[in-house]
Amino acid sequence: MIVVDHRHTRDPTSAWKPFVPKRPRSWGFEAAMVCALVACTIPLAWTSPLVELDIWIRDLSDTHRPDWAEQVVIYTNMLGQGGALGSIALALAAIIAWRRHTVRPLIAFLTTYAMAGSVLLLKFGLLRVYPHWPTVENPPYATAEQATLFTTLEPAGAYPSGHVLNTIVWYGFIVLLVGAHFKPWQRRLFLIVPPIVVTLSTTYLGFHWFTDTPAGLFIGFLIIRIVKRVRWETVELPVWLEPEKRYL
Repeated sequence: MIVVDHRHTRDPTSAWKPFVPKRPRSWGFEAAMVCALVACTIPLAWTSPLVELDIWIRDLSDTHRPDWAEQVVIYTNMLGQGGALGSIALALAAIIAWRRHTVRPLIAFLTTYAMAGSVLLLKFGLLRVYPHWPTVENPPYATAEQATLFTTLEPAGAYPSGHVLNTIVWYGFIVLLVGAHFKPWQRRLFLIVPPIVVTLSTTYLGFHWFTDTPAGLFIGFLIIRIVKRVRWETVELPVWLEPEKRYL
């Protein structure tokens, strides 16, 4: 008589699988994002028309920002708070990991977190002051000559916009975790509205230069596309991360 030990068997239908309706195939989009990022970055190294545009948009926003509008936009800008979004993503990944008895959602989270955090290398390498440099309370603010990259002024870390990057990476990652529970129109709103709102609000408030925001978008798209390419449900992991392998 054959005795089957069910203690270490797993129902294959309960295995976690990320929600990726259409996995990216071509690397053309990623290449386009890199080219767009380079094309956006290079003219910011001197007082180019792009830098002059940043100054004009900042000054226009500053002169057309009543108190009530500022308060409303400050709240909408919170849609790009990386700490809050990352915490929500971590909580969802932990719940799924606990329910499905697998560390794979947490591995996906940590990888995404590391990639999103790598934007700090660009911020500290390219060094750009913020639109309301040196302080919000004391104009005049940064001139075109001061608003270029590679400044020696402090604090500097405006380029690229981390808030905008967060709206692409973390909302995209949350959909990767629980997108199967959304309707198609809900997923579209969830993925489209936050980047648009945060792009407009962070520029209108002068938290970032206008050109900081597309750079955040380009990097965000690049990261989330790479995350979607990984087959997290089957990627090889060490045995100590998947104890069930010991019983196969």
